[in-house]
Amino acid sequence: MPAVAGGADGVTADASLDLERILSLVRPSATSLVSMFHGEEHWRHVASIGLDLAARTPSCDPIVVVLFAVLHDAQRIGDDQDPPHGARGAALARSLDLGRFGFSIGQLALVEAACRDHTGGGLSDDPTIGACWDADRLTLWRVGIEPDARYMSTAAGRDAAASGRRFAGATDWDEVAQRLRRSSLPARSPR
Repeated sequence: MPAVAGGADGVTADASLDLERILSLVRPSATSLVSMFHGEEHWRHVASIGLDLAARTPSCDPIVVVLFAVLHDAQRIGDDQDPPHGARGAALARSLDLGRFGFSIGQLALVEAACRDHTGGGLSDDPTIGACWDADRLTLWRVGIEPDARYMSTAAGRDAAASGRRFAGATDWDEVAQRLRRSSLPARSPR
């Protein structure tokens, strides 16, 4: 699966602070909002796992991972097979004009690619897209499927699947936003 060039490139710290506003734009058009398997609770769980993976994946952009989590299943129709839902999620990302929140063109391209292609079952060499897909696949236990390390793109994802790790999900979006702000802060050098 071809990856889109990009990564953690120069987004303002304020971009991560508008998660609730972004959710307020996504919720009204979400077709899966209350789904037991693909609804908002799943989105939040993918965001939480994605932030864990991003912290362990060099060059991974945690902002893109959270945006993917919010958008990837938002346009899913039903809980059965719906291969085009990824493309609809990418179209939703485009329609929201997320650039106004301070996200770069590269970040937006990664969000769209991750949403569009997450339904194909492939792997990605891009660390951010890989973390997105791995975070989603590490929730397969919710539908009775044990995540398999062979289908993980990142070392962190493979380790989690191989060990059978179950992640504790964030209890609310404020927790996700706080973790995202902490992960987006520049590293401080020891004194």
